[in-house]
Amino acid sequence: MKTLLSVLLFTFCASACAETPQMEFVTQVLEPTGGKILRPKDWFYAEGHRGPAYRWTLSREDTSGSKPYTTGVRIQAFVDVKQGTGKTAKQFILDFLATKKNEATIVNSCNESNQGLFTHTCLETEEGPYHILYSLFWGRSGTDIAVVSISGTTKELWAIYSPIFDKMSAFGLIDMGRFVK
Repeated sequence: MKTLLSVLLFTFCASACAETPQMEFVTQVLEPTGGKILRPKDWFYAEGHRGPAYRWTLSREDTSGSKPYTTGVRIQAFVDVKQGTGKTAKQFILDFLATKKNEATIVNSCNESNQGLFTHTCLETEEGPYHILYSLFWGRSGTDIAVVSISGTTKELWAIYSPIFDKMSAFGLIDMGRFVK
């Protein structure tokens, strides 16, 4: 199981990672980093990476051809944040939070918590017709990486999909076994 251990394992659960009956999950590998996340079997997976930014989308709807989705999880990882933005990874995330707090109706938030190599915080919002949970991470001890995980659906569907998002919230971003020789 050593290859399953990840330097970037994020485990935030909004409501104790409730079990979701009637939903079969499969392990989805997040390429090219080899990370892993549980994905509902019938959901779609897409990735889009540009330079130092990585993006994975797991959605109920097919997003091929740049089609939008209503229900899903998007994980975005930004490396070399300081070089790309002039900000530390922490400041990048805090600025993102400040913007969301000014634009959206806040439903809930969580305090910063130490996740080993990363600090985690979260913000749950309502934005127009959507209910969204942002799980945000920045590197500690000079690790210049910021991660934004966005779980969302319509307000009407939130109660149905929230337990699925909870289950998907524990993901590993990098399989270090791929990179350590």
